[in-house]
Amino acid sequence: MANVHMVNKAALLLENRKIEIGDSPMPEMKPGYAKVKVEYCGVCGSDVHFYSFGEPEFPDVYPFILGHEFAGTVVEVADDVTDLKVGDRVCVEPGTFCGKCEWCKKGKYNLCKNMEFLSAPRTLGAMREYITHPAELCFKLPDNVSTLEAALVEPLAVGMSSVIRSGIHVGDSAVVLGCGCIGLVTIMALKAAGITDITAVDLFDIRLDKALEVGATRVVNTKDKDTVSEVLKYYENIGPDYVFETAGSRYTAEASVYICKKGGIIMQVGNVVGETSLNLQRMCDKELTLMTCFRYRNAYPVCIEAIAAGRINVKNIISEIYPFEKTADAFEDCINNKQSMVKAVIKVCGD
Repeated sequence: MANVHMVNKAALLLENRKIEIGDSPMPEMKPGYAKVKVEYCGVCGSDVHFYSFGEPEFPDVYPFILGHEFAGTVVEVADDVTDLKVGDRVCVEPGTFCGKCEWCKKGKYNLCKNMEFLSAPRTLGAMREYITHPAELCFKLPDNVSTLEAALVEPLAVGMSSVIRSGIHVGDSAVVLGCGCIGLVTIMALKAAGITDITAVDLFDIRLDKALEVGATRVVNTKDKDTVSEVLKYYENIGPDYVFETAGSRYTAEASVYICKKGGIIMQVGNVVGETSLNLQRMCDKELTLMTCFRYRNAYPVCIEAIAAGRINVKNIISEIYPFEKTADAFEDCINNKQSMVKAVIKVCGD
């Protein structure tokens, strides 16, 4: 099909903390691909980090386009695409995998050694009017799921995957360490899975209030307090069945060993930078299981169904929606209002 869309406005990152709206090339159509008009795009913490500090390994990457949490409407499909059509509303899984490496063949495509992930250098992201992507990674939306909600499927998929991978069951208890975006979507996923004993832990009351809103049973503010002893008060000093570390903090990762019940499971969701000292003797004595979760796989359909069924109100994590021309303001607000900003969303196109 001929390319009829000639103008493609994008939020161009020109250098650290400098974004301008400008023209970008129209992405190339390929066999098996669909072209999507981007309507909403969320701002991820990884986007904010790149915006703030760049990527030293890729000094020549500018101008760059951030964003990988997005949804929109199909405006063109390749001739060999049969399960999508122009006009379909979709949310898009941002990681393109090779399908040929050892991990892809094992079904663990999120670990693909040849993964190209939108907004990770050098793969341009979705903060632009039009983007092309493999049609198999564009998921059609039910009529009762908006593209705004669908743009938040990506972060929800992280929390959902951690819950599914953990193996938690109805009747189990869970502590979630950290109530940023990933902590909150993990709480949402736990509640949707039928977990009724969820303790949320953070340093800021504004985040803990949001945790209660999205499904936490109780909250614990551990600012200037000992995290372990404060949490164990609610579990008869025995601990919960599961601990989900979502803060990406060395301190909370180390504390999880002391919080978790004997025979329990620690799910490390947050990305802890640098070395972390875990007490392996204590872990062995308690026969704990340490699990990790990298992004997600096969989680988008589950998340879409949960939103459509009303089991998860993902709009609860939206802090503010910004017009496309205010993209730079969204990033600056994410930096300057870390305590209160859960999720900024950019309205790229649409009515």
